[in-house]
Amino acid sequence: MDNETPQRPWIVQRAVQTGKDVAYLLTAFPIATASFVVAVTLATTSASLVIIWVGVPLGVATLWTMRGFAAFERVRLRLVRPERIEGVYTVAPAGSSGMRRLLHVFAVPQLWKDLVHAVVALPLATFTWSVTVSWVAMALGGVSAWIWEPFLPPEGVHPTEGFLYWINTTVAHVALGVIALATLPWVARGLALAHWWLGRGLLGTSDEARLRAEVERLESQRGAAASAESTSLRRIERDLHDGPQQRLVRLQMDAAAAERALDADPERARELLAAVREQSQETLAEIRALTRGFAPPLLAERGLAAAVRSLAERCPVPVTVSVTAAAPLGVATETAAYFVVSEALANVAKHAGARAAAVDISDSLGTLRVTVQDDGRGGASVAKGHGLAGLEDRLAGAGGTLTVTDADGGGTVVTATLPVG
Repeated sequence: MDNETPQRPWIVQRAVQTGKDVAYLLTAFPIATASFVVAVTLATTSASLVIIWVGVPLGVATLWTMRGFAAFERVRLRLVRPERIEGVYTVAPAGSSGMRRLLHVFAVPQLWKDLVHAVVALPLATFTWSVTVSWVAMALGGVSAWIWEPFLPPEGVHPTEGFLYWINTTVAHVALGVIALATLPWVARGLALAHWWLGRGLLGTSDEARLRAEVERLESQRGAAASAESTSLRRIERDLHDGPQQRLVRLQMDAAAAERALDADPERARELLAAVREQSQETLAEIRALTRGFAPPLLAERGLAAAVRSLAERCPVPVTVSVTAAAPLGVATETAAYFVVSEALANVAKHAGARAAAVDISDSLGTLRVTVQDDGRGGASVAKGHGLAGLEDRLAGAGGTLTVTDADGGGTVVTATLPVG
């Protein structure tokens, strides 16, 4: 049985598309006017105030406002053609300072193209709106002339030269209206496509630019991953030298002393062996803490949910865990998510002063969302010197993002998003 939806007749398709084109054209002028006024006002104001630095944040606000207008216009242009027009907006490298992130806005080419579109779209919209209104009025007024013309007063409209003159005039008006109505689909289509091509040129990104942006994004991810790996290795090297290595040297010395005292002073040897046992336990605990940066076998054997629950059980702060994400999520994604929970819970235990914490892991539309929230003192940050430093670079290497905010009522919320697969 053929379940395909039957195609609509050509004339129906043409009528529907004409309605979309006319709707787009009639709304283009007021929207273009609004975007033009906002663009020119904000741009000139920010340019005049840049000398006292007030213009810098105002310029950022200008470009972001134009991005909003551009996004709305891209949606409207789908009335003309279903093909999506997408712009590529590059972002500052992971780990950039707040000032660098702010100034990076001025280095995004697409934002400037959005601003240019807001300025040049108004003249085109003025022309297309005027033609559309005139054409629609001529079509509707002409085909309905036989209805409204008899009600016009004879004075000043046409001389009263009899019924024949009225018939000829009405027929001429109706004929003109029919011609305008018949050609309206093509006229509206041409005018609407003029807007579409302008939008494609300014609001869209060429394939070459899109590929270049993708290469830059991948290079940024690779650099962030390498930076995170290098930082992690340096931390492990430093911690091994300052902790377990020194304890092992002490343990070796105590074991040698116990060996020498075994015959002459058994009681002393027993005390030294007890110290050796205590030192070995402390060394083992430090090594376990250091290996927190490595994915545990439990993650590979039983999955993310079991590994996260194991972290929660070992945390000195009571932790509730909710995992609704459906497996499999991908090795890189699960590993990155595990590190997020591990580092966040370590920060809760060491710095937050919290009484309880909660971990929630869910997925939606190809994105994994990891949230760790506590009821501590708040104030956590991904800046250097804080417990979560380096986690942002690790996530960027996996194509994810990290946000750290203070929760309402106290505490910290760590949220990570990662691509699934």
